[in-house]
Amino acid sequence: MSLPTLIICEAGEDKAKQIEALIGAHKELRLIGTVNRQSAAKQITALSPKLVWIELAPEPMKALTMLGDLREQHPKIQFLVSNETLDGGLIKTSMQLGATDFLDSQTWKDQLPDVVKRVVLKAEQLHAAPAAAAPAAKEPAKDAKPPGLAAALSDDDEDDDDVAAIISSAKGAGKTAPAAAAAASSDDSVAAQKQTGTSQAMRNSSRSKEMKGSGAASPQWIWAIILVLFGLSALCYKLFP
Repeated sequence: MSLPTLIICEAGEDKAKQIEALIGAHKELRLIGTVNRQSAAKQITALSPKLVWIELAPEPMKALTMLGDLREQHPKIQFLVSNETLDGGLIKTSMQLGATDFLDSQTWKDQLPDVVKRVVLKAEQLHAAPAAAAPAAKEPAKDAKPPGLAAALSDDDEDDDDVAAIISSAKGAGKTAPAAAAAASSDDSVAAQKQTGTSQAMRNSSRSKEMKGSGAASPQWIWAIILVLFGLSALCYKLFP
């Protein structure tokens, strides 16, 4: 596997040639260009490298800022960082920003073979991961439902829930309605009974009054009859002595 490699260097032509020679000495790496910081982003987009080698000199902090930006924009690209000497602060910052390794010009000939092995292994892993994920994406599980169908079934389930809620509500209302009707009927019956009882009591009271009136009036009629009979008797006595 030969990794397309891009160099970003502003430390002079001699430094750039040293790095190019190191890359050329390893068949696992393939040099595709050497650029400055100003054109780095554009060239990375155009050339699509798998490995980018950044020389920090002569302005390490600006180079590290660029490293952070490029690493964020291209998370699948590996980055090597080099400097004239080993500096603890630069090494730590480089690792935090996502550099794969840090090289210094005094020992990079000895370090580079092991670094290249790690870079190639990681590149193979990055390349294998999407390939392994592709069959799983192309072959959905037997029990899996297409997204559209799943959405439709989900909508159906929601509709079923709504229907069930409506039916449940209707059943509740159905149970309540007869009870309410029965209660209303019972109330009406009681009211009717009360009204009937009141009417009956009123009629009984009226009859009682009539009877009392009749009882009070009976003696007067009796005396009137007696007087009439007495008068008739006296008349008969005079007419027929």
